[in-house]
Amino acid sequence: MISMKQLAKCSAGLAALAVPAAAHADVTIGPRFSYYIDNSNLRSSNVDGLRDALRVVDDQVTADLRAALNPAQVTLTEADNGNATNADQITFPMFGALVNFGDDRDRFTIMGMYGKGTTRNELVSTRELTLMVDAATFNEISVIETVSDDEIERFDVELTWQRRLNERLAILGGVRYERLDKTGSGQVSITDTDEVRQFISGTLGNIDPGQAAFGAPQRLSTVSMLETYSARIGVTAFVPASENTVLFFSGMVQGGYQPSTPVDTQFFDQNGLVVREEARKDRSEFSAGPDFAVGAQFMLADDIALDVRYRAIVSFPLSGELSFSDTRINHGVNLGVSFRL
Repeated sequence: MISMKQLAKCSAGLAALAVPAAAHADVTIGPRFSYYIDNSNLRSSNVDGLRDALRVVDDQVTADLRAALNPAQVTLTEADNGNATNADQITFPMFGALVNFGDDRDRFTIMGMYGKGTTRNELVSTRELTLMVDAATFNEISVIETVSDDEIERFDVELTWQRRLNERLAILGGVRYERLDKTGSGQVSITDTDEVRQFISGTLGNIDPGQAAFGAPQRLSTVSMLETYSARIGVTAFVPASENTVLFFSGMVQGGYQPSTPVDTQFFDQNGLVVREEARKDRSEFSAGPDFAVGAQFMLADDIALDVRYRAIVSFPLSGELSFSDTRINHGVNLGVSFRL
């Protein structure tokens, strides 16, 4: 059976498994490395947001048509007929550091991580335009394709508190801040039957390209920032496996808040000139779900330990634009070396 003193030497980590043999406070520091997978770019919130910049139907076009065709009755409508996305989850190689301090009962851990990831997103959407001029009806089907290559920077900061209940069990809680800074560039184009567009062009003459693309591809660039604030509470159980190894499992319930997300998009013509700008905010979101980790700590020397774990955080939307089943999942492996001072 591993002794309490040996267990103490298997230094802290985020779950703060280590407990010093003496009652006085001590400090543990060390680098942390992780490889995380994030599915936030696969969620269906506002997947058709970029289509707004290619709309032919807007208040100005409708007013111009009614003025040009007066006294005819003009009705111009647009209906979305669905969409499909194709993208890879974002992978983040991350690095950072940990500081753990406290006494033999209460331990506190502060950890910061930073990493970069890339992904390509493809969105194919369809819509139908219907123009009615008195008894005449014009229909048009459009297929809109958007392809964007995105670069994402990720920042994670976490504070954890742990209180040991006995040699094998502890309670823990904490708060976490995550931020994804995304910049993207790509192209959006439409393929359609042009019955409605031909009628609009023939009636109104040249239309501002910022109002209608008429099938011409446009380059685009996007900038957005996704933030998440969360709090969690749960338990950690650990089992000595040998003189120098401790296995552990932590399970927590977490609740999160994601503020409204700003998304700024610019569209460029073939000469590189900005023809339209779009600024929108995706709705804020409250979420909840499990946060669990499994792993092991290995004693390398009296005051040096290796921490290996797998962690997964699942968030089910409780409010906002997404359905409850459209979850956000972060998961990956973590590796760290702890030095007890």
